[in-house]
Amino acid sequence: MKMRQRKNMAAAAVLAAVMVALFGSCNRTQAVSGGGTSDGSNFNELGTFPVVKNKETINLMMSTYYAEFNPETNWMTKYYEDKSNVHVNWTVIPTEQFKERVNLALASGDQIDVMITGLLTDNSYSLAEQQRLVQQGLILPTGNLFETDSIYFKQRLNDYEGWREAITHPDGNIYIIPTLSECYHCMFYGKMWVNKEFLKNVGLNYPTTIQEFHDMLVAFRDKDANGNGDPNDEIPFAGAAQQGVYSAKVDTYIMSSFIYDDGQDRLFIDDNGKVIAAFQQPEFQEGLQLLRQWYSEGLIYPETFTQNLDTRAKLNSQKYESIIGAIPYEHMYNSGNRDEGEPQRWIDYEAIAPLKGPHGVQTTRYAYYNKFATDLPGGLIPSTSRNPALVIRWLDWFFSDEGNMILINGEKGRAWTDADPGATGPDGSPAVFKTITMDTSDPYYNNHIWGNQFPNFNSFQFRNEEQSAADMLAPDGSGAERYLFVKSRDNYFPYVPDPKNLIPPLYYSDTDASEMARLQTDINTYVDECIAKFVVGDMNINTEWTRFQNELKNLNIDRYLNIIQTTYDSSAFAKR
Repeated sequence: MKMRQRKNMAAAAVLAAVMVALFGSCNRTQAVSGGGTSDGSNFNELGTFPVVKNKETINLMMSTYYAEFNPETNWMTKYYEDKSNVHVNWTVIPTEQFKERVNLALASGDQIDVMITGLLTDNSYSLAEQQRLVQQGLILPTGNLFETDSIYFKQRLNDYEGWREAITHPDGNIYIIPTLSECYHCMFYGKMWVNKEFLKNVGLNYPTTIQEFHDMLVAFRDKDANGNGDPNDEIPFAGAAQQGVYSAKVDTYIMSSFIYDDGQDRLFIDDNGKVIAAFQQPEFQEGLQLLRQWYSEGLIYPETFTQNLDTRAKLNSQKYESIIGAIPYEHMYNSGNRDEGEPQRWIDYEAIAPLKGPHGVQTTRYAYYNKFATDLPGGLIPSTSRNPALVIRWLDWFFSDEGNMILINGEKGRAWTDADPGATGPDGSPAVFKTITMDTSDPYYNNHIWGNQFPNFNSFQFRNEEQSAADMLAPDGSGAERYLFVKSRDNYFPYVPDPKNLIPPLYYSDTDASEMARLQTDINTYVDECIAKFVVGDMNINTEWTRFQNELKNLNIDRYLNIIQTTYDSSAFAKR
C-alpha cells in the first residue's frame, strides 16, 4: 500500500510539473490549435456514407463502464468502420484513471483527435473545468463545426430551448460534443407517493390542497389505514435524508405549495431576472411553520431527517401491508419490497399532483436543464486533433434516429426488432421497436454496442418508441416505465415553472468557481440543518428566523447570490 502511494505521489508530481510547464505556454498550444490535415476534398457529401472517399483514421481516447467492452472485437466497431470508412485507433483507459490520463495527454500535447468522456460522473468535466481547458487553449471550439460539418447536431441543438445557451461559453463559443439524456420522469423529481389502500380504508379522495393533505395525514395517524387491525402501526409521512438525494427531503414537495423549492440550492430567477434564495423569503418561513405544526402533531416520522433511503424502504417492507402513508421521492422504487411472486409494493401508491397552497401557489420541482448533461459532455476535441471536421462528421450520425438506435441497441434482429402490431410505448403512442431478451453468456451480448457512453440523442421520444407493457399497474411491475411517464405528464408537467425562472448551467471564472464551491457547501449545509431544527422544534421558527437570516449573512449569502447574478447576467441565457 505504501509503495502504491509513493508511486501515485510520484506520478502526481510528474503530472503537475508537465501541466505547469505546458499550461504556462498556452500560446504554443494555441498555435497548433485546429491543426487538421484535410482540406475537405476527401469528404463525401454531408449526411451521406461513407463519410470519406479514402479511408482515414481517428485517434480516440475513452473509458468505459461496460465490463467486457473490447472495441477491437465489438460488433459496432466493424459495422461503423465499414459504413463510415473511418478506422479508429482506440485508447481505452480504466475509469479510475481516466481524468488523470486525459489531463496528462492534453498537457503533453499527445496527438489525439477526440476524447469521449461519456456519462460517468467520475469522468465528468464540470463547467469550471471545461472553462479552464478553454482558457489554456487545450480544447477546440465545436460550435462552428456543427454549422458547417453536421446535419443532426445542428438540427437537434435547435430543437430544444436553452440547449445552445447551456453549452455556450462566455466567449460565445461551444467547446464540447453534446449529448442528450432525457429521462422524462426524472425532470419532475419532487413527487409525493400516497398509499391508495390507506385512502380507500379511511374513506378519502386524493388531496389537492395543503389542508386536505393535512387531513389525510391525520386520518392515517388515527385510523387503521392499512387495515391490519392495528391502528397504531401506521406512519403518516416519512421523508429521508441522504447525500445528493433532494427529492426525499421533507420540504421539496410540500414547500412548493408556498414557493419554488428544488430541495437542492433552493434558488430561482424571478420575472425581473433577479436571483432569489427561497429560504430568505417569508413564504419559506410560512412553509416551515406548517411543517413544524405537522411534526408536533405526530404526522411526520421522527427519523425523517436522519434515516437514509434504504432504511425507509426496509421500514415499509416488514409486512405485506405497508405502514407508510406518504413518501416523497422522485420515483416509486423506494416504497419497499415484497416477497417474490407478490405484487410490487409500489403499485399500492399513487403519485399525486402538487398541492395548492394557502395563497394559491401550486408548482413542482423541474430539472429542465439536466437532460443537456452539461457537466457530462459526450466528448472534447483536443487542440492536437488533426481533422476536427472529420470527427464531427463521423459522430454526427449518432444524433440521427437510425444512428442512435444502432449505437444504443446494436444490430437489428439480434438485440432488437420491430415492435409487435398494435403495441405502444410508455406514452401510449405506437411503439417502433422492442428489445430482444438475449443470453447473457453470449459474447455478443456483452460486447455488441458502443452505447450511451458515446455522444447520443437519447430523447424521451426515443424512449417512448420502445414497446412497453400495456398494463401500467401490472402486479409484476412491468408497466413501471409507462406509469412513470403517465403520472409525470398528467400530474406534474402542468405545474412546471417557466425554464426562464430556473437557474441554468453557468460558467464561472476560476476564482469564482472556487469561491462558489465553498459558499454553496457552507450555505446549503446550514440551510438543511436549520430546516431540520425548525421542523423538530430545536429552533423556534417564529423567534429565531431573524437569527437564521443573520447567520446566512455571516456565511456571505450576499456574495454567493452576487456571483450567481453577475455570471447569469453575462451568460447567453440573459442575452437571449
